Amino acid sequence: MDLRFGLLLSASIHLLVIIGVFLYFRNTENALEIANLRLNRGGIPSLYFSFPPESGKGSTPSEKKSQTGSETDEIERLKNEIHFPPEALEQRLESDCSWLIEIGKNGEPKTITTVKSCKYAVFENHFRKSVSRWKFQLKEGTRITVPVSFRIESND
Repeated sequence: MDLRFGLLLSASIHLLVIIGVFLYFRNTENALEIANLRLNRGGIPSLYFSFPPESGKGSTPSEKKSQTGSETDEIERLKNEIHFPPEALEQRLESDCSWLIEIGKNGEPKTITTVKSCKYAVFENHFRKSVSRWKFQLKEGTRITVPVSFRIESND
């Protein structure tokens, strides 16, 4: 690779990062305080990021109670947390299953009922273990159906 091309590529990537940061924080009044680019003659450019002290702390418990998401959003969040069981992957097992979950107090699952059975018990056990630790952001008494397709994608 040519030296000029490498420098141009590097400068382009850095410029895209800087533009991305400013676009991301464009609605923030302190956008200039968030990203600070320092250029010194003969030195290496330095880019510093600073975030407001309250960022990254998450919601307070009272805010979380008022944040009840939609059922579809909650199902997608849950499905993204369910991983393929390693023992099923080793044996290349696949199955389509679904469950009906009733939400109890504090977002905990109250009941888990199988709607469509899995071909293999390993998927059922894995799902029930994952859901039992899950905290839903839905109202108590809400019932949702969670379909899960345990599939191995391969390029064979």
